[in-house]
Amino acid sequence: MRYAVSVTDTTYIKEIEESGISLNERLADFAKSLEEITSFEKPRGIVFHDLKSATELYSEISLPAYTSRDLIHINPLTEVWKDIFLKSARGKSVTKAELYYSSLEDMDVAIIAAHELTHHADFFRDDFEDDEENMWFEEGMCDYIARKLMLSEGRFNEISEVENLLIEAYKEDYGEYTLDQFGKSGYRHRESPGYSADFYDYWRSTQTVQTLVEEYFNGSIAGLINCYEQWDEKEPLHLYFINYLGLSKETSKELWFR
Repeated sequence: MRYAVSVTDTTYIKEIEESGISLNERLADFAKSLEEITSFEKPRGIVFHDLKSATELYSEISLPAYTSRDLIHINPLTEVWKDIFLKSARGKSVTKAELYYSSLEDMDVAIIAAHELTHHADFFRDDFEDDEENMWFEEGMCDYIARKLMLSEGRFNEISEVENLLIEAYKEDYGEYTLDQFGKSGYRHRESPGYSADFYDYWRSTQTVQTLVEEYFNGSIAGLINCYEQWDEKEPLHLYFINYLGLSKETSKELWFR
């Protein structure tokens, strides 16, 4: 994929570009695997940033990874992301999460880029980016697919456990509102959120998608996608799944009120 480099501190140019090139290679491998699940429209390119370029110059979003104007924007440095994730865990001193995030590698940053690439999958509705009510599904699917295709089974299970612990640790702070209010605690609705607030609904959405795939569609991502494609948008997506799968009130609450 074509790339560009944007920095506010020129001392980072070489490090940003070298890390970006390595990330781009991993992303190309992921794209081949993604094509086996879904077609997607290839982005025009990817921009590798230092932290301030991503979060202050190009955007005011606090997380340095997003898609805008058909370009993926990301800070490719593992140490930057390690710091971001550790800050989200230290707020509640979740030891297992701190240990996990302390061991982040280049692959973990590539997964973040793969999440952004997955947003370009053709099965998502074109207007989903502006549809906060159903945003949980797209964000959860992007995380789940990227991790499932790129992580070992052990590492995949480990991050799932870590995020479940963090959900439990922060739910008293941020609440157990339904996922159709995606982003309520984070940057979409608050002026100065912490990283944990930004991640809270991503953690919840990813765990919900994982449960749907593994417990209701026999581990088949394609099965969940096929079910989603039958949705006629006459009701919110989570209600469609509840009715389609015949879920009880208790199970529904576990999935969407986590």
